[in-house]
Amino acid sequence: MAANQGLLVAPALVVVVGVAVGLGGPALLRRLPEPVPPADADDDTRSDYLTKISYRSLATGRFGLITGLVAAALTAVAVLTQPPGYWAVWAVVGTIGVLLAAVDAITTWLPSPAMRLGWVAGAVAVLACLAADPDRIAMAIRIGGSVLIAGGGYLLLWMITRGRAIAFGDVRLMPLIGAVAGTMGWAGLYWSLLLGSLIGAVIGVVWLTTGRRGPFPYGPALVSGPYAAAVLISVLQ
Repeated sequence: MAANQGLLVAPALVVVVGVAVGLGGPALLRRLPEPVPPADADDDTRSDYLTKISYRSLATGRFGLITGLVAAALTAVAVLTQPPGYWAVWAVVGTIGVLLAAVDAITTWLPSPAMRLGWVAGAVAVLACLAADPDRIAMAIRIGGSVLIAGGGYLLLWMITRGRAIAFGDVRLMPLIGAVAGTMGWAGLYWSLLLGSLIGAVIGVVWLTTGRRGPFPYGPALVSGPYAAAVLISVLQ
């Protein structure tokens, strides 16, 4: 993409992502089905499902405005620090990833239908970007490897801790995080995972100091990781 084309596309992408999340997010939340407890769930698990904040209740103008502004701001970070060739992958995380993080922040749940939408959109974006990349084989290895490392690593952590350290929703989010982190290379994956974990630790401390117990939302930290890494790598270069 020529430099002058990038200058035209960048602000348009920021606006499109912000509007898509601000208007499309609430519309999607109104249509999301609520999770149903497993048939063999115990009383505590059933109580968690019954007391969960509904997705539909988040579909407000205020929620749309705040998430839209956050999505636009993060997309601005992406277009200022990343090459245009992979903006499409960042746009997927800037829309679906930000929406998932916002829902998780309020409900501590990551809706499965939106997650699956993120997987499909992320895969399409990666394939489209690779098709236009002359170095597509090397980049495909980096992105594919990052998806496997991020997703597989968190799956292993979930299995070892039997779900006490992270929820399975976080595991399902990691392929999307790994894909966007992989566009920055192996260093991008490293910093994305490290900074995301550090942000998560801070959120966990704040969660405990406010007197709340139980699982805290880890999705916002995971989504923040690649953006923090993008800024750090840009500063260090």
